[in-house]
This record gives sequence, C-alpha cells and structure tokens, in this order.
Amino acid sequence: MADTANLSFTRPSQDELAPIYAMLEQALAFAPGGIAAWAEALGTDHMRVVRRGGQIAAAMGAIPFGHWVGGRVVPTAGITAVGVAPGERGGGVGLWMLRQMLAEQRALGVPIATLYPATTAFYRRTGFERAAVRTIYEIDLAAIGVRDHALDTVPVGADQIDTLKQIYAQVASRSTGWIDRPDFYWQRMLRGAGKPSYALLVQRDGVPEGYVIFAHAQRGEPVVVQDAVALTPAAGRRILSVLADHRSVLEKARFPAAPNDPLLLLLPEQNQSVFFRIDLMLRILDVPAALAARGYAQGVSAELHLHVDDDLFPENSGPLVLRVADGRGVAERGGSGRVRMGIRDLAALYTGFISPFDQARAGALQGPPEDLAALALAFSGPQPWLPDMF
Repeated sequence: MADTANLSFTRPSQDELAPIYAMLEQALAFAPGGIAAWAEALGTDHMRVVRRGGQIAAAMGAIPFGHWVGGRVVPTAGITAVGVAPGERGGGVGLWMLRQMLAEQRALGVPIATLYPATTAFYRRTGFERAAVRTIYEIDLAAIGVRDHALDTVPVGADQIDTLKQIYAQVASRSTGWIDRPDFYWQRMLRGAGKPSYALLVQRDGVPEGYVIFAHAQRGEPVVVQDAVALTPAAGRRILSVLADHRSVLEKARFPAAPNDPLLLLLPEQNQSVFFRIDLMLRILDVPAALAARGYAQGVSAELHLHVDDDLFPENSGPLVLRVADGRGVAERGGSGRVRMGIRDLAALYTGFISPFDQARAGALQGPPEDLAALALAFSGPQPWLPDMF
C-alpha cells in the first residue's frame, strides 16, 4: 500500500535547491552538477518539492510552453526532472507527486501536459499515452553524398536570434508536436550545454532560408546537431554540406529528424541509422479545453460524438460532442457518445499519433466504422514528432 502520509507539495526554498539538485542527479543518473543549469534556467517558480516530515522526498518541474498542433499552439505543462529520493522509492511518492502537479496545472487552466518517460507504464497510470516521437539519426559524414555550396552560411549574431525564431516558427506551425520554445531554451541551445555551440544562418543573397546549430566535437566524437531547419531544398542541401565538410577530421554526425524528414529525402542513399528514439507522452488535463485549443484540418466539417473515461479527473468523463469546422473545434457536454475511449486513448488520438482504426484494433477505443473514419479525417495532419528534449 502506498505510504503518502505526511507529504507536502510546494515550491522549494533557496536553501533546498542544492540538496534537490543532488537528489535529482542521483535519481536521473546525471553527472554531479549536471542538473543545476537546467533547473536554474527553468526557475524555482516552476519547480516543486515533496517533503516528508521536513525531509526532501521527491522533486519535479513543469515548463510553461506550448505544442504546435493543427496550426495552433496548445498551452502545455512540460513535465521535466522527475526524481524520487532513494529511500522513498517504491512507496507511491512519485505517483502522488505527479498527480499533485497535474491537478495544479489543470487548476491553472493548462489543457495538456507532456513528458519523456523513464518508464512508460508508470506514466500510463496517470493517463499519459504516447503521442509523438523524437528520433536521433546517425550517419557517416563520408556517406552524406551531398556537396552543395551555392548558398552562403554566416555565423548567427546576437541580434539575429529573432531570425532563427522566425525560421523555426514557419516549420513548427505546419508540424504536429514541435514546441513553442521559451526564450531560456533558445539561449541554452545557442550557448551550449557543456560544449561550445556553432550557429550558422543559411542565406541566399542575404535572405535567410534556414539554419543549423551544432556542438563542438573533437576527434573520435560525432558532430551533434542540436537544431536544423531548412525552408528550401537548397538550404537543406547546404546544411548537409556543412556536416559533410567535417569529414576530413570527424567520422559521424547525429541529428534530430522526422521519419519522413525532408533532410533525409535529400540524401542520395538510405545510409542513416537510428541512434536513439523515444516517444513523447501526452496527458489531456481538460478535455473540452484541449479539444478547442488545437487546430483541425481545413475543409473538414464534422460532428463527433465521444465518450471519455478519466479516473483521475472525473470532470473529464462522460459524453461530449466535438464540432469541427473551418479549422476549429468546439466541444460541449452531451451527445450520444458513439465512440468510447479512455483518457489515454484520447491523448494518442489528439496528435494523430495512431489512427482510430489502429486504436480500435488494439482495443483502445470502440465505435462504428463511419465514426472512426470521421475521427481520422478530423484529427489528420503531419506525423507527430519533435526535435527537442526537455
């Protein structure tokens, strides 16, 4: 039985930060001193600590940002740095802490929460489900096979960060899952985490068409790309050429990309391999608000009768009607509830991570075929993925 007696959940005090960081480093297998910079960038206002009898039992953070879904930014609590002290593990403290955070964010009006799981089963217990993918590819620099220097590359100056943001937003707004990055995230990326970073703007006659940010590498290490965005094929080829131009001293590059990423399509051969993959998990905190916050496929008009079950937040449970038109959705209580699903199933549907038909095959939702077809059309969009870890 979970022992959650005498637990408190509050912001940490300044005196508690050092022991909290040490506990998180042990819990998350970070190097000593490895969590402080991230937590300090996040800010203590967005950190929470669980105490038992005055002793630190667990801690976590929630980043206020948004995910692009259907051409709109959905306000999100990005759950991060979840750790439980060694002596408190297995006693239900982590689950209790997570539920407190979700309830707090819901009360603040945040419609969804997302995270990268250490263990999928644990987060499913609170209504999270897989909803997008982050993939890091690896390729031999000599195998890139692209040599195109037609466009210029110039180092990004301090006064050009807004240019990077504008390029990023053009692609993010047409994606499913990319985050609306907070300023501290951009600053951390450009400053580098442990190693210097190099940011290059790709231009045609002074007009930006893309950029690439990568970390310093020594012999024997790969070129690690933190971010790369190309608005045109020429910019994509120039970015690949920037990487390939390291081949005289380095052997490999690693970069985030979608399974069907344009950068991969520009490669002459399928020489890349998956170095790392993890699925983002999503939790719907407020069903009507979440359904209204995202965008929908233009030209689709539908009336969808859903029934959602949510054990943690009963207010989310019951039948509702989602009306979709002109790229927007409105959800109201009532209706016949023809398609029945759990809150986890709605999370996977929300981003289009898995089709309603495949969810039905997995036993995740139930409904008439014509309703599943309407759901699939309404929630259609780009394959959900994101380049960022948090």
